[in-house]
Amino acid sequence: MLSLRLPAGTLASLKVAADNGADAVYTGIASASNARNFPGLNFSPEELAEGVEYAHARHCGVYVTSNVYPQQEIEASLRAVDIAAEAGADAVIAADISVLEHAARRHPSMARHRSSIAAATNASAINFFRDHFGISCAVLPRVTSVDDIAEIRAATDVELEIFAFGVL
Repeated sequence: MLSLRLPAGTLASLKVAADNGADAVYTGIASASNARNFPGLNFSPEELAEGVEYAHARHCGVYVTSNVYPQQEIEASLRAVDIAAEAGADAVIAADISVLEHAARRHPSMARHRSSIAAATNASAINFFRDHFGISCAVLPRVTSVDDIAEIRAATDVELEIFAFGVL
């Protein structure tokens, strides 16, 4: 199944994506918890709740990134997962195993996706994260070849998302 998943750095861009047929949007909390932590981008907890409500009314999913490898930022990363769950987001996209573990333990009904930043580029790695952290989707890095995608697809039941464009 093909679906269109778009970045939404602001509430306005989320609304445009949801209004124009996106199957899902991915966004982040305004904190050090995500790789797109730039001024003017990302959501406050209140904006995220409003965005989730808006998107869901249009049958559009909302995925929240907590996709850095946190060091001092670990609390911000874990809090981003909690905020996503409180807002009713459909999934969290994470790279770090401590963030995935937190999501699995604290919010087991929220889907967990393995971030492209984690560079899970083979079925063994993807299946490991499925078995240990319950991921339902692996976002493959944009450098993954079509042949590699086909090989991975044949060896895992985890949904694969292909990251077609970079952060710009």
